Amino acid sequence: MGFAPVVGSGPDQAARLRAAAADGRTAELETLLAQGVPVDAQDDDGTTALMKSIQADQPAAAALLRRHGANLDQKDRAGVSARDMARAKHDPELDQALRLDDGR
Repeated sequence: MGFAPVVGSGPDQAARLRAAAADGRTAELETLLAQGVPVDAQDDDGTTALMKSIQADQPAAAALLRRHGANLDQKDRAGVSARDMARAKHDPELDQALRLDDGR
């Protein structure tokens, strides 16, 4: 399955990064990150791509974002971090993808 090339302004690309993370589209994530979209770009609610991938149960996308430096401890406007979201899910596959069991 293909995807459209990256076009548009930075905020548009950051929104695409978050959408790709939520949908588990890892190839698109790689492309967007390679083109310089900030891995921790937040939406108006403070939600990052990593948070979106966790909320949508997309461990492969979450792992990819972490490999690209996504911050587990950055908080959204409600004061909840990606780490908090992941721990609340009690999902061993997600914990392993995020390396939470390593204490990172």
